[in-house]
Amino acid sequence: MAISRRLFLNELAATGALAGLLAKPDTAAAMAAAIDDTIQEPGAGNAAAFWGSFMAAPGHERGLVHKAPPGTDADRQVNFLHFDSDKGLRYADQIDPTELPDYPGDVAVSMTVGGIRLSSADRAKFEQLQSAQLRIDMLQGQQMYGMLDPLAWMAMAAIFPDDAGKLPPLQNLSFDPSTTANNMQKIVLPGGFGHLAVNVSMVHKESAFWTVIKTLVNDASAVAPVLGFPEISVTALAGFSKLYGVLANRSTFLFQARPQPAYATQEARQKANTTIGINLPQGDYVLVPQSHTDDLKPYLDKMKVVNGYMVPKDASASDSTYESAEKAQPDISYITMNMTVNSLVTMGEPPPPPAPPKTTSSSGSSSSSTKKKTTSTSSSSGSKPE
Repeated sequence: MAISRRLFLNELAATGALAGLLAKPDTAAAMAAAIDDTIQEPGAGNAAAFWGSFMAAPGHERGLVHKAPPGTDADRQVNFLHFDSDKGLRYADQIDPTELPDYPGDVAVSMTVGGIRLSSADRAKFEQLQSAQLRIDMLQGQQMYGMLDPLAWMAMAAIFPDDAGKLPPLQNLSFDPSTTANNMQKIVLPGGFGHLAVNVSMVHKESAFWTVIKTLVNDASAVAPVLGFPEISVTALAGFSKLYGVLANRSTFLFQARPQPAYATQEARQKANTTIGINLPQGDYVLVPQSHTDDLKPYLDKMKVVNGYMVPKDASASDSTYESAEKAQPDISYITMNMTVNSLVTMGEPPPPPAPPKTTSSSGSSSSSTKKKTTSTSSSSGSKPE
């Protein structure tokens, strides 16, 4: 039976079903399959193709040509840069693995969005469409505790214009993902390995999904929490992403990224035995779309990150950080994030249970003990002077 777009979206908005779709992992995938052929807007956008292939791994090997997954916008692919007060701004792939923490086993990662800055051209798009959606996904790179499927965390927020129809001031564009998913403050990565994706898109006001987002938002902040899924299966996240893409097909991407390998410890990177992926030590990150990376290159050694924004190194301490960031060159779009990485052992997490001791017979133990005593006595008597 064909599903009515209007009926489906109205029910989602009225019952909050969108937030409950993942209670049963198969529900999202089944719903996506059911509406895949009935909700179509040819030529309306590439979001359905992108989110439908969200888990597809892009090719990173140098010197090899790979066909990009469906829905890929090459100009909006996200590049990660790390900021360090000593080493400045540099691309994450320039971080030596020895700079990662030398934690054994599993780690807990948390993150916050320090700020969002849009270029003049991207601000004009935002003012035309009057909303944007920020989505952060972190997936475990391997299963834990014998589970059948690795776990994933997802947080999404909406950005709406101020009363003048403009992008809100920079100081109001921070976001803590834990406000949409209480457990996203502590993301457990078994073995220190995971996959990270950050996306910003804008749905067209003519889209019915724009109304759904407005209905779901009940926060007056500039970056309003919308949805959060803590500790769901990767399979469920893939199903939801496909559904989400169908609903929000009429989208324009500002930042686009599929989950890419991220290594939080030296051990994780060493075991991977590959150059693919990003090293993820704790600290400040700047995310820049591919189309703006060439503009940023001449300024890499001239910028620093303060309060979630890039400002010139020679900026006066008396200047407002946000005014300096707004006026700073180059005029590019970027997102800043702060990551923390902690060993679960140092956080008080109980270590894995020890292996059971080998079973030995009581006579064997007694004999062994007797031998030890005899040896000890012999040695002791041998050390006495005559």
